[in-house]
Parts: sequence; C-alpha cells; structure tokens
Amino acid sequence: MENSTFFLTYLLTFMFCVAVTIGLIYLVNKGLKRFFKVFSNDSDLARFFVKLTNIIILLGGVGAALKNTYNVGEKSNWLTLIWDSAAQIQESLGRLFTTLIVLAITFFILHLVARLIRK
Repeated sequence: MENSTFFLTYLLTFMFCVAVTIGLIYLVNKGLKRFFKVFSNDSDLARFFVKLTNIIILLGGVGAALKNTYNVGEKSNWLTLIWDSAAQIQESLGRLFTTLIVLAITFFILHLVARLIRK
C-alpha cells in the first residue's frame, strides 16, 4: 500500500474524531452555561468556566485523535489499516468518555458542596 493511503486514512479518522469532539461540546455547552451561571451567580465567571471546560474536552478529544499507531510496513493491508483506524477512534472516544466522567463527578461534588453551604 502507498503511504498516501495511510495518510489520507489517518487524516479522515482525525477529522472524524475532532468532529465528534466538537459535536459533544455543542451538546453539553447549553447545560454548562446554565450550571455555571446558577453556581457562580456571575456571568463573566460562568463564561470563563464554560470556556475552560470546553478547552479541557477539546484537548482530551484532539489529543487522543492524534495518536498514530498505523502499521505502514510490508505486511500492512486494508485490514490492518481498518483496525488501526478503529483503534484511533476508540482511543479518542475512550479519552472523551474519561474526561466527561471526571468533569461530571467534579461538577456533582461542586453542586453538593454548594447545597451544603447554602443550608
């Protein structure tokens, strides 16, 4: 196989992973805005934390999408190319899942602490 085939596959898989990451940010952005606005009672601080959270999610997804474990040796074929591409997508989705779980637990703890302080 030609190196251009591997590069094109890597590029397309990377773009897919970035699109999933941006789509995920779009899905949670409205809820994040509301959560931080209620939590902080300050719109500037809420915007800062929403942007910070979006950057964390973006870096988690893009960082994993950049992983390159493509086998470009003599024994490479379409099957190895597909498996390598699937491994790249799995790494990106796994990192996004872990990032979102950590953020969700952190926000839950912040919410519980805020409720205890208000009582």
